[in-house]
This record gives sequence, C-alpha cells and structure tokens, in this order.
Amino acid sequence: MIELELTPKIQEWLDTEPGKRDIEAGANLLLRVSRNQILYRNIMANPARKASTLEYHLQKILKNRLIKKTHSEVKQLMGEVDVIAANRGLKPSARTPFQNGKRADHDELPDEIKQLYVDNADIMRRMREAHSRLRMINPQNSTCPDSDRYPLAKAIIAYDRQYRDNWNKYDHYVKGSPVASVELAVDPRTAEKNAVKNLNLMLGKYAKNPSEAYATRIKDLYATISNPSDALRKKMEDAELV
Repeated sequence: MIELELTPKIQEWLDTEPGKRDIEAGANLLLRVSRNQILYRNIMANPARKASTLEYHLQKILKNRLIKKTHSEVKQLMGEVDVIAANRGLKPSARTPFQNGKRADHDELPDEIKQLYVDNADIMRRMREAHSRLRMINPQNSTCPDSDRYPLAKAIIAYDRQYRDNWNKYDHYVKGSPVASVELAVDPRTAEKNAVKNLNLMLGKYAKNPSEAYATRIKDLYATISNPSDALRKKMEDAELV
C-alpha cells in the first residue's frame, strides 16, 4: 500500500534548492518507498556524487504517484458525474426536463428571484456542453485522458451544485418577503452530510470485516458524495476502495 503521507514530503524535498537538500533525508524517503537497500547504501556511500541519482529516482516516484492520485480522483469524480447525468438527463437518449416548473406567480416575483429561473437554463446548457465534451475524451484522441477529464468533471459537479441551490431558493421564496430571508425547506446537501456520516461508519466496519459485497455498497455510497473531504478520500484510499 502506498504511504500517501510521503508524497508531499518527496515534493517538498524536490522543491528545495539542490545545494540545500538534505541528502540523507532524501535517501531515507527513497528507501521507504522503494525498499531498495542496495541503492540506499550506494547513495549514502558518496552523497555528493549520488545526489543527481537520488533526484532522478525521487522525480520518477513522484511522477508515478501523481498520475495514480489523479487517476483515483478522476475515477471518483466520474462516479459523481454519472449520478448527476442520470438525475439531470444529460445523456443523449435521456429526455428529462431542465426545470422543476415555473411558478404560477413567476411574473410577480422580485427580479432577483426570477433571474434564478433564467440562470438555471444557462447552467443546464453549460452542464450539457461540458458533459458532451467529457464523453468524447478517450485514449485515442487524448494523450492524457485523466488530465483532460478532470476540469470538465469538476465543472459539471459545480454547475449541478449551483443548479440545485438556485431551484431551492426559487421554489421556497415567499412572495412579499425580503429576498435575503428565504428559508429553504430542505437543504439538498443534508442527505449528503448523512451519507458521509454513514460512510464513515461503514468504513469502520469494513476494516474489521472486509467483504466484496460490503465494498460495493461503500463505493456506491461514496459515488453520491459530490465533494468528499481529503480525510474521507484518504480513508477510501487506505481501504483500497478507490
């Protein structure tokens, strides 16, 4: 299993000016990752001459780790995008309306509230365009699919969050009240908070008694969380579930 805490330490060591690098500390990082005792001893036998060798190996390790990290992040983001695509009808074959419905008193609402309805039409257009571009990316037309997918997946998730927030505010505005005083009857992220809580409990049980069926349930629940914390992502990585 990859020791994730070493990645930023390797990055920090490589970012240090060559003349100020602690060769022994770098060699110890290399040893912890590679377990190569012979390489470690060769470097420490002549640190000044082997500094470039140490840098080469750490650069290679960092590059591979960042590639794996990006792949893991994109895989998780794509799971979120699939949920959004299903909910919003983003796939070409889907015929889901973009809106919940215009209010009967729409024309009597404050301009700021009416604008939310207009904004959501534009947000849906952008979401569809981003999803179309995302679907077109593949190893045949992209030298690095993960890097190309990452910003589009992040954009779709952000668009969906704004889309939900706009509808929530539009639907629950009470005519005649100050716009700033809108009380949302249901925060759409409450369910996500509960999902995070349940996921942490499930990960604890999985650590004690792992099973393929339980792993699938955890992965499915994780895919519904639109913006997992670094701590939660690390727990999933430590459990080798992403």
